[in-house]
Amino acid sequence: MQVTEPQTIESAGTAEYPIQNIPPSLLSVPQWVCWRSVIRDNRPTKEPIDPRNGRLAKTNDPSTWSDFEKAWDRFESSHGTNGIGLNGIGFVFTADDPFAGVDIDDCLAESGEYTWGADIVSNFDTYAEVSPSGTGVKLFLCGAKPSFAQCRKEGFGPLMIGKVEVYDQGRFFTVTGKRLSGSPADVQDCQGSLDELCEQLWPPSQSETNERSGPQDAAFDDCLAALLKLTINDHNDGSHRLYVSCCRCVEHDLSDEAAIRCIRQYTAVRPFPKEWSDAEIAKRLRDAEKTCRRGEALGTQDSAKSRTPYSRFTPQIKPVGDLLNEFPVLREPIIDGLLRVGETMNVIAPPKLGKSWLVMDLAMAVATGRIWLDTYQTHQGNVLLLDNELHSETSASRIPRVASARGIQVESLNDSMFIDNLRGRLPDINSLDLYFDGFTPGFFKMVILDAFYRFMPKDTDENSNGNVTDLYNALDRYAAKLQCSFVLVHHASKGNQSVKSVTDVGAGAGSQSRATDTHLVLRHHKEADCVVVDAAVRSWPPIEPRCLRWLFPVWYLDDNLDPTDLKPERGGRKPKDPPEPRRVWTVESFVRAFVTEEPQTLSQVEKKAAADGEMSKREARELRQAAEDEGLIYRWTFGAARKAKVATVPKPASESDW
Repeated sequence: MQVTEPQTIESAGTAEYPIQNIPPSLLSVPQWVCWRSVIRDNRPTKEPIDPRNGRLAKTNDPSTWSDFEKAWDRFESSHGTNGIGLNGIGFVFTADDPFAGVDIDDCLAESGEYTWGADIVSNFDTYAEVSPSGTGVKLFLCGAKPSFAQCRKEGFGPLMIGKVEVYDQGRFFTVTGKRLSGSPADVQDCQGSLDELCEQLWPPSQSETNERSGPQDAAFDDCLAALLKLTINDHNDGSHRLYVSCCRCVEHDLSDEAAIRCIRQYTAVRPFPKEWSDAEIAKRLRDAEKTCRRGEALGTQDSAKSRTPYSRFTPQIKPVGDLLNEFPVLREPIIDGLLRVGETMNVIAPPKLGKSWLVMDLAMAVATGRIWLDTYQTHQGNVLLLDNELHSETSASRIPRVASARGIQVESLNDSMFIDNLRGRLPDINSLDLYFDGFTPGFFKMVILDAFYRFMPKDTDENSNGNVTDLYNALDRYAAKLQCSFVLVHHASKGNQSVKSVTDVGAGAGSQSRATDTHLVLRHHKEADCVVVDAAVRSWPPIEPRCLRWLFPVWYLDDNLDPTDLKPERGGRKPKDPPEPRRVWTVESFVRAFVTEEPQTLSQVEKKAAADGEMSKREARELRQAAEDEGLIYRWTFGAARKAKVATVPKPASESDW
């Protein structure tokens, strides 16, 4: 393949874009973005731009990509009179497509001749083009990056500034359409060439080489037997069944070659709805390695008992710059201020305080995308409630009540809220691994475990930091496997909770609050049937505690209560006197009690009202403002240097009349 004129399009318009050369297989996929060049840390970098709205795009968020036509229209329009002058268009590689890319930087001279890298390009019989700078070459192919391969290797060329980058997901490549003469017009399957290049750039150790080429007959036979036992139904193209098959291959520690051979033999008995190429299977094996433990199924028939914290894993080291480019934003939110995809959240409260009602309300909020507790905006998605305390009949009775209280039609939950009553089936955290195998990753946005203590394996000590950490590690693995978040409902320890910090509330080892991403707690308020909700969060700014009032069957926000008025510890077993009924204040009674003809400052009135202990400062401020609005009291002002006052009579026109 020869390189034609190495013109740069770093600042060019649409005229320099030979879009007719862009491979058809890329054009047909809606994974396109625009890009612009910006200076970051004193060096130029390429920012992906959402073609729909011109905002920053994310390589891990398909909602910020578009089809080719929209991306091209956005790029063209940006070069109009009022345009923002985008620099080009780009293609995003994902874990679900068969594509990969090789970027060879600083390999071309101004004349278009190779200074290095010609041997790499010639070994790939696939679409290749000149990069926007005119000094590099990009290869687009079908293939999956081997698990041992890293992303970048530097130090090539006569000046030692050249580098090679390899990606198959979580990255976008600029696309110029400046095809190298002689290269194919479309992307081709180059898995063998990609494996060879990666082995040259990142040679595996001798032990890994022997491991991959060693005999695996017993593991192969066991894996094939496990595949033939799968009872997963195909909904579309069979991609989920393929993914689970790849998980079994990883768990039996098969090499890529053996795994592909095993899946081919399985396919001969149970065909998939579509034909999967070797490159596509290899990419699914990479996905499986992210959620499964290699070799987990070896050595015992009970996979739940074969789990060990010392299972082998491979390094995934990357330069900080790559990390920042690959993850420019935080994960997608599920509950604003509290929870994101892939995170875990504890919900901690004393026994019999309505925790189950609370999380049922939460499940409906996420399932419908409405605000939870009048405070936290949720983002709609499917929810699964795994309830091992309530019988099915009890859940069936409660769901319509909560829905009615929130004004939700029960029928609207049919396709977004799901429940499995596990009472009597005695599952634990480990047995959920096989349970979750039948789920399509990403189908559920949130999974709720109510109650968490019933999912603890036998002989687990909830006061052991090590035992509890293992449980949360398993949940993190399930969250990655299902691409969802977990909410764990747990009880508070016995005794007074008011003097504890948020992270100390909850029965069991302290690691439960440190291992989770959000630790949300409910504590008794001084007022009956009221609680204070507070949380320690990891990926959000600190939240303000709020008060909730119980009005069966749900909790409602009550900002008239002071969140600092937690129920204090009671000594002895002396029977409590029944509380006196709380006085109801009107604007008129407030004025009669606390405002006089003698002017007082606003703070004096509010403090005097709150000092009685019958209202909060917030209530006093609201009543004082209402009295002013209704003309029951009058504001006296004295200029900027003195504080304003209020009285039940207007301020005289002359100071001599005071």
